Amino acid sequence: MERNTRQKDLILKVIKNNRTHPTIYEICKLVQEIDPTIGQATIYRNIKKFVENGKIYVVKTRNGVDRYDYYNRHLHFECLQCGKIIDIEDYDLFSELEKKAKTRIEEITDYKILLEGYCGECRGENEKVSL
Repeated sequence: MERNTRQKDLILKVIKNNRTHPTIYEICKLVQEIDPTIGQATIYRNIKKFVENGKIYVVKTRNGVDRYDYYNRHLHFECLQCGKIIDIEDYDLFSELEKKAKTRIEEITDYKILLEGYCGECRGENEKVSL
């Protein structure tokens, strides 16, 4: 049985409290700001285990950089200009997918959907430039 450690708890807390979908590099920086004694290898190893155990989720972005999220069962939107990842929490969509799939699929346990477009800030910038 794997034991909980202060380091694991801190790494998980940093990811849980950061809704910006940080990269592994950003997670390392945030964790080490709080506790500089936690090494990069420890952070990487624990993130890998958290993903394997379903405690955190990987958001695959267009540019190939993995970002991490504590919360599941929601959609993500990636801005094509600034790269920001935004949560779209729509549990009705999950229920609807599950209902539609019931005829062919026994159970849906998770989904990963990444919508793409322009966030409000970048869309506003694009409109200003085109005028």
